Parts: sequence; C-alpha cells; structure tokens
Amino acid sequence: MTAVVPERVPDVLLVALEFVAVLAFGTVRKLGAESTNPLLLCTRCIRLHERAEVFGRLADAAATGALAFLVALPFVAAMYESGFTLLRAVLAASAVVAALAIAAEADSLVRSGAERILPHFRWNAEPTRILGGGARWLGLMLAFYMFKAGYNGGGGTALGMVGLFGDVGKRLALDLSSTSVIWAAASILVVAQIVSLLSRWLIPLVFNSVPMTLAARREPRRTS
Repeated sequence: MTAVVPERVPDVLLVALEFVAVLAFGTVRKLGAESTNPLLLCTRCIRLHERAEVFGRLADAAATGALAFLVALPFVAAMYESGFTLLRAVLAASAVVAALAIAAEADSLVRSGAERILPHFRWNAEPTRILGGGARWLGLMLAFYMFKAGYNGGGGTALGMVGLFGDVGKRLALDLSSTSVIWAAASILVVAQIVSLLSRWLIPLVFNSVPMTLAARREPRRTS
C-alpha cells in the first residue's frame, strides 16, 4: 500500500515545531531578562545557574516541540487522507494547545505539592519552566510507553506506535512511508529530560550550589 503522507512531511513538521519552540523560549527569555532573580544566591552561583540554565531551556524547548509533534502528527496524516479544511486545522492546533496546557497544569500542581512538603524552600516556577517541565515529563511517559510496547513486541515499530497512539497508530503505520521520525521525537523527549536534570540538578550540586529549581524562603526579620 502506498503511503498517504509524503515522505518528508513528518520530518519537516518535527523540525519546524522544534524551531518554533526554541525561538519562542528564547524570545520569552529575552523579554524577561531584566526581571529580578528569585534565587537567593551568591554572585558565583548566579553565574553558574545562568550558564547551566541555557541547556535546561533548550531541553524544555526541544521537549515542547517534540510533544507538539506527537500530538499534531495524527491530525496531519488525517488531513492528507481526507483533505485539508480549516476546521481540521483548528482542531489539530487546539489538540496541541490542550496537551501542552494539561502538561503545564500537572507540572504546576506537582510543584505546589512539593512546596507544601518542603515549606522552607520555594520552587522557582517561571511560566516557561512550568510548560517545559510538563512537556518533558508527559513526553517521557509517552516515550517510555512507546519504547516498552515496541520492545515487548520484538522491537516492532508498528507495535510501538500502537502502544503510543492506539488504533490511530495502526493507521499511521500505513499512512507514513517511515516511522523513524516518531522514534526520533520520542528519543528527543528522553534526551531532553536527561539534559534538564543534569543542568538543573547535578551540575549545581557538583559545583557546591543548590539545584536551580529550589530557592530558600526569605525569613522575616525579627524585631526585639
């Protein structure tokens, strides 16, 4: 059976979404560059965090783009099968926004819960970090589920896609000339999570600083 989706369309879609995500995260960073640093750190630690955070933000952007790709791809394939309409395009965009919003909301709730468990620390939760963190964790779970399904099925790519997309995965396996781009997106999500944890947790700890997701609360001054 001839593939419905042109060979390079998924590749271009992934690259385009990654580019948009990196550009958006970089733009937001520049707009907020003058904001006060919420972490109570010495000058040395601030410089360390700023340098390591570059890699953390790239990981967030890459994860956001890869998750958006996995959500949008079934809709793109459906439009090649049934034809492009404005309604289908809006539905695809809405699905991407909804998935990212759910991921961000889950990340925000986890941070709020952690702040209650550790009352002496405040979790540094910028909007971009909440979005990137949610995309990384949700994407990591999807990637793990996909890899697990493929492994249990003897490494079959189609089985991995079915594990991730369900019945839609079966349709995608027929529509796409190659499913390697889906595995590439899943791999990006795994690598992004590793890079984020290394840059925001391990590197600060190695250089005798605190993880950049945590900040000590300011204690009120006592008056005699």
